[in-house]
Amino acid sequence: MSDPASGTPFPFKFVNSLADAVESVYSFISATAEETDRGYRWKTIDYTDQPQYHFNVFNGTGGIPLFLRDYHRFSGDARAMDLARGALRWCQQDEPTRENHQRGLQTGKTGIAFVALHLEDGVNAVPRFCESHAAHLLSEPPGPITDLMGGEASNGWYFLKLWERSGDSAHLAGAIRCGEWIAANLVRNELGTYCLMTPDNGPNEAPYSGLVHGIAGVAHFFTLLAKASGDRKWRGFANELLETLSRHAVPIHGGLNWSPALGKELLSRCQHSHGAAGIGLVFAHASVLFDEPRWLEIAIKAGGATYAYGDFRQNITLCTGLAGSGELFIELFRLTQDELWWHRAKEFARLAMDYRTMINGIDHWPTDTPGLYSADYSYGASGVGLFFLRALHPLEFEMPLI
Repeated sequence: MSDPASGTPFPFKFVNSLADAVESVYSFISATAEETDRGYRWKTIDYTDQPQYHFNVFNGTGGIPLFLRDYHRFSGDARAMDLARGALRWCQQDEPTRENHQRGLQTGKTGIAFVALHLEDGVNAVPRFCESHAAHLLSEPPGPITDLMGGEASNGWYFLKLWERSGDSAHLAGAIRCGEWIAANLVRNELGTYCLMTPDNGPNEAPYSGLVHGIAGVAHFFTLLAKASGDRKWRGFANELLETLSRHAVPIHGGLNWSPALGKELLSRCQHSHGAAGIGLVFAHASVLFDEPRWLEIAIKAGGATYAYGDFRQNITLCTGLAGSGELFIELFRLTQDELWWHRAKEFARLAMDYRTMINGIDHWPTDTPGLYSADYSYGASGVGLFFLRALHPLEFEMPLI
C-alpha cells in the first residue's frame, strides 16, 4: 500500500495497525449497538459524564452514522449501513425529556437532518425529512445563538449543504437569512469585529474565538456563504472576523494559538473546539476559497503549535483530544500536499491507538474521562474512527461537519 498523493510506500506494519484500529472502532460500535423497535441506539456519555440515550450529533447517537457511512465505503460491510440507517430512524423519532432541541447542527434535529442528507450522498432525491426540517427552521425566527455548534451559523451551514443537493433557491435564502441575523449582531470595538455566542446576554458574556462556540465558526459559515451566494459582502464579514482572529493570535511553540476568549492571553486550550486545532481549519479553508496566502500562513502556524502541544489534554477525542488535532494536519496535507502534515497526522493516530482497552473480550475506546467509554462522535469512538480512516486515506474521506 502506498501514499495516495506520492506513491511512497507506507511502513507496512503501521498500515496494518491503523487499519486494525479502524476495525477495532467498528467492532466496539457494532457490539454496543442496541436494537429497538424504532431502530438502533447507543448508550453514550453526556457532558456531565452521565449515561444517556439522546439523538444529538454532538455526544448522542446522531453522530455515529457519520463514521458508519465511511466505514461502509472503506470495508463494504453491509451491517455498517444497516446500523447507520437504523440509528437515523431512531434519532428522527427520539423525543427526549431534556434538551429536545429542534434547531442546531450538533445539539438539535438540524444535525439529524444533515445526517439523513449525508447518508444518501450521491442520491438525487433529497430525503423528505431534510425538506420538512428546513421548512420548520424557516417557520421560526432566527436566533438566539450565533455559533457553529447549535446556533444560526450551524443552521445556515445546514441550509447550504441542503441547497447544494436540492438547488432550491429557498434553501440558499434560508442560509442568507441566518447570515443576516448574525451580521446584524456583529460588534465592532477595540477588540475588533466579533459576535457573542448569545447576543441577548450583552456585555456580560465573553466573546469566544474558537471554531465551535466562537467567531472562527461564524467566519467559516460566512466564508461558505460567500462562495455559495456570490455576494462579496459575506466575504467582507468573514475577513473582518479573520482579521480579528489574526490580531488576537498568540505566538507559542514556534506557531500560533488563541485564548478561548478574545482579549485574553491565557492559552488554556489547543483543541478542535477552542484554540489552534479548530481555528487553523477555518484559516486553511478560507485561504483556498478566498485565494488568500496570508490565511494559509496562519493555518500552518496554527498547525505547528498544535503539533507542539501534542497529547495536551491526554485524550483521543475529536472535541478536545488527539483526533481533533490530527484533523487539522490532514486538512493541511489535503490543501498543501506537504507530506509533513500527513506524517504528523499518522503520528497522532499512533498515540491515539494506545488508548484502546479490552473489556470482557471487546475493544473499548474512551471518552475524555478515564474509565468512561462511548461510541459517540465528538467525545467517543466514532469521531476517532473517522480520524483513523482519514489518516489512512486522507484524500478519500472528508470531514463531514466542516
